[in-house]
Amino acid sequence: MVFLSTTTPGDSGSTMKPMGSFVYAMPDRTNPKSTISTILCNSPGSIEYATRTAKVLARRTKLPVYVGCNIDPVSTGTTVEEEMEGFKKIVDAIMARWEESR
Repeated sequence: MVFLSTTTPGDSGSTMKPMGSFVYAMPDRTNPKSTISTILCNSPGSIEYATRTAKVLARRTKLPVYVGCNIDPVSTGTTVEEEMEGFKKIVDAIMARWEESR
């Protein structure tokens, strides 16, 4: 289970952030390059990021995963390149920790 969260500059500590989206993904037994996912909780700004993260992690770990995410790349004002770089770093960090625990 992974939960991804972010803050923006100027956020106060007393500001409550929404939970965001919650996605379940698992590897497809019939096609190793594919994954199956379902949305458990939908938040329009973060659903695409949560789904993409869940599918990549399920495919790489070959295990079912739950991903909670309140990251909304549009509202943070990041470019596509910055978003992809951040996504890659998140996945790489999670996979490194997962490899250590094996």
